[in-house]
Amino acid sequence: MSLEQPTAIVLKLAEEVNIYAAAALHERLQATLPESGPIELDLGEVTELDCAGVQQLLLLKRECEVTGRELRVIAMSDAASVVLTLLNLRQQFT
Repeated sequence: MSLEQPTAIVLKLAEEVNIYAAAALHERLQATLPESGPIELDLGEVTELDCAGVQQLLLLKRECEVTGRELRVIAMSDAASVVLTLLNLRQQFT
C-alpha cells in the first residue's frame, strides 16, 4: 500500500491573462481538471489580468473546490495582485 501524495500539476500563466487569451486559457484550465492531485498556480509572470482572466481563475477555483482538489498559488506578480486586491478576491488566491 502506497501513501505517496499525488504529484502536483504546475499551471504557469504568463504575460497577458485577458479577454484575448480567455478561450485558450479556458481550454488549458479544463485540460488540467481530469488529472489528479493538487494544482499549483504560478501567476508570477502575469503582466496583465482583466475580468475575463479573473473569471477563468474563479472557475478553476470553483472546480477544484467541487472535486476536492487543492489549489495553491505559488507565485503572484504585482499586476495579478493589484487586480485581485481591487476586486476583493486576493484572499481567495493566497
